[in-house]
Amino acid sequence: MKCPNCGYQNSEGAHSCRNCGAALGGEMNTRPLSEVSTPFAPLPEGALLHDGQYEILEVRAANDRVNIYLAEDIQTAVLCPNCQAEISDLHDTSCSKCGARFSSVELLRFYYLIRESADEHAFAVEARLLEMGLEHVGLLLPREVFTEAPYGPPRQYMVEPEFSPPPATSLPVPQELNQVLEWGVSLAQALDYLHHHNVTVGKVILNHIAIAGKRAGWAHLGTAHIIPQADHSTAASHVGQDIQGLGSILLHLATGEQQDAREQLPERVATILNQTLTAPAGLTAGDLATALDSALQELRRPVSVVHVVGHRTDVGQERALNEDSLLALDLATVFRSVSAPVGLFAVADGMGGHEAGDVASRLAVQEIAQRACGSVLATALTGEPLPDVGQWLKTTVLAANRSVHDHREAAGTDMGTTLVMALIFGDVATIANVGDSRAYLLNQTEITQISTDHSLVERLVATGQITREEAASHPQRNIIYRVLGDRPDVEADLFQLRLAPGEALLLCSDGLSGMVPDRQIWQTWQTSISPQDACDQLVETAIQAGGDDNITVVIVQAAR
Repeated sequence: MKCPNCGYQNSEGAHSCRNCGAALGGEMNTRPLSEVSTPFAPLPEGALLHDGQYEILEVRAANDRVNIYLAEDIQTAVLCPNCQAEISDLHDTSCSKCGARFSSVELLRFYYLIRESADEHAFAVEARLLEMGLEHVGLLLPREVFTEAPYGPPRQYMVEPEFSPPPATSLPVPQELNQVLEWGVSLAQALDYLHHHNVTVGKVILNHIAIAGKRAGWAHLGTAHIIPQADHSTAASHVGQDIQGLGSILLHLATGEQQDAREQLPERVATILNQTLTAPAGLTAGDLATALDSALQELRRPVSVVHVVGHRTDVGQERALNEDSLLALDLATVFRSVSAPVGLFAVADGMGGHEAGDVASRLAVQEIAQRACGSVLATALTGEPLPDVGQWLKTTVLAANRSVHDHREAAGTDMGTTLVMALIFGDVATIANVGDSRAYLLNQTEITQISTDHSLVERLVATGQITREEAASHPQRNIIYRVLGDRPDVEADLFQLRLAPGEALLLCSDGLSGMVPDRQIWQTWQTSISPQDACDQLVETAIQAGGDDNITVVIVQAAR
C-alpha cells in the first residue's frame, strides 16, 4: 500500500506508514494550512549564528516550516601539533603550554547542517536529550540546539553533522538475516540505554533508524518521550511499544513481510520476533539484545575453533626506546572434543618520552593482564557463565586509565598511551580502543579497519574535509584527542565481530599502520605461512619503509 503522504511502498493491510508514520487506509486530512503570521524567509549567505560561531554558506532546503543550511564553524580551535593545547594567537611560533616550536599552523574548519524553525520549541526534545548528557554508540544525536533571533522573531536551530548515515528506508528488503540480527542487537542495546534513562523512542518507523555498514543506530529522536521517574505505568507502556516497534521493523527487514519468507526463518529467530510483537510484560530491550545476539551466535558459531597467534614488537629505525607494549594471553580449552579458546590481546603505544611513554603502556598492559587472570580467564576454565564482555572491557579500560593517570600525577609527567585490545571467546571478538592504535579484520578478499582512530585527521575524513589518502600524509596526523592517562576517566569505543575459519584479527600501533598501506598489510598476511611469519614480515616492511616509530603487531587467526 503506497503512502499518500511520502510515497513509501508499505505492505498490504498496514495501518500506518513505516517511513513517515502517516495513517493509511483512509482519507487524509487535506485541510489547507492557515496563513503563516510571521514571515519565515531563509537567512542570507554569510549570516552568523550562535554568537558568530556558525556562518551560513548556502541554503540546502527551504519551506514554510523548516530551512536547512550548510554552515561553517568559524570558531574551531587551532591545536598545537605536539600537545593539542589550543593556540590563541595564530602568529605564535611556539606552544605556550609545552614549548614545542612550529613554523606554521593550519586553520581547521568543520561543516554542519543547521535546521531552522520558526517554532521556538521545534527541537525541544532533542535539546532535552542533549541536556541529559546521553552518549551511546547507537544514538545519533545532534551537536547542539539553540534559540536565536537573527532577523525578527526568535527561531530555533539544531546543528547536525554534514554527513549522516542513510536511513533504513534506503534499504531493499529482504536483507540477509545475519545482518538484520546484528542491526537488531545494536538497536536493542541502544534502546535499553534509553530506557534506563527514562527515554522511549515513541513511534518506531524506518526513518528513525540509521544504517552504517554493519552498525545501526537511532536517529531523528524528535518524537521521543522523556518520562518522569515516578510514572511507572506510562514507562512500562512506552517501553513495550518500543520493543514491539523494533521487532516489527526487524521482521520487515528480514522478510519484507512476505508470509512464506517469514515461515522460513530459523525457529529461534521466529520465536524471538514473534515474542517482541506481543511485547509481553517484563520483556526489556536488554533481554531482546541478548536473545538476538544468542540467535546470531547459533547461526554462525563454528563447531570448534582454534586460535593461531603471532606477535612482534620493534623499536624501529628512529627511536632510542620502544614505548610500545603488547599482551597476548591465549588459553586453549577443549571440552567434549570441542575447542573453545579464550584469548586476551592488547597493543599499547606509549607517549611522553623516556620514563613516561614506556611506563604508561606497561602500566596499562599490566593492569589488563592482572584483571583478566582474576576474572574472565579463570571463569573460562571452570565452564561457568561468562561475564558481560562489553562491560568487562569498559571497566578494565577505566582501571588501566586510572593506573596511568595516577602515576602521571605522582610523577609529574605528561605520560599517556593508546590502547587497542580484544577479548576473544571462541570465534567472537569484542574490541575496545582508545587513541589511534588499530584493529583490522583480514579475510581472503580484503582488509577492513574495525576501530576508529581518535585523531584529528580521522575527524577531518569523517566530515569530508580531506580524503583517506590525504590523511596518510597530513601534517597533523599525529594529533590524538583521546588517550589513557590524560584524564581521570576515559571512554573506549567497543566493536564486536565474528572470526570465520581462515579470518584473522590484527592489532597494531601506528608504527605499522602509519608506514605500511592497508593493502600491503593484507597482501603480506595473505602470502605468509603463519600469523607469526606475517608479524615478522610486517615489522620488517615497516622498518624498510623508514621505521619512524616503534612498531607492534598482533595477529589472531581462527582455524578449525
